Amino acid sequence: MDTTQSNQVNEAPFWASWIGILAIIFGIFLTAVHGTEVLSHIVYAPDTAAVHDIPIDCKEDELAEEGISLEECRLMGTTVKNVILSSPDWFRSFHIGLATLGTIVAVFSVFIGIALVDYRSWIIKPAILTFGALLAIDVTAFLAVVNTGPLLRAMYLGDILLWALIHLIMTAALMAGYHQSENS
Repeated sequence: MDTTQSNQVNEAPFWASWIGILAIIFGIFLTAVHGTEVLSHIVYAPDTAAVHDIPIDCKEDELAEEGISLEECRLMGTTVKNVILSSPDWFRSFHIGLATLGTIVAVFSVFIGIALVDYRSWIIKPAILTFGALLAIDVTAFLAVVNTGPLLRAMYLGDILLWALIHLIMTAALMAGYHQSENS
């Protein structure tokens, strides 16, 4: 058995491992965030009981099981109603589609992160494209939410701007690392 091959050290740049770790952590979290958005907007259908002022059935045993009060249960119903009534007709389907795309790209970014940790030089360009795609999704979501009402803007803009900043930093860090690798 040739021992030279088994003793080889991965010549990964230090920055690639750290960006890879962050990509895995943020990718898992972003997958959950986008997945939750898809599911919530599927549930927040325009013709549900909340819109028709049907009283919310807050059962005592379920409240105790969830550890919430009757007032909190009613507030959750009001929140659903607010989202439905303040959403323009185009927003629900647009948001479901964008969040679905975001979920897919976020899952892919986890694999990109794994490839950065176990460094391969070819992964840098796909990583830049992936985080650039996530940034483009954030910008698209920002533009969509800005064109809705004040309730949806209050709900979404802070998170969208935070994710846009994270994806901008990740993209810039990858580009700087790629530039450093090309010049060394």
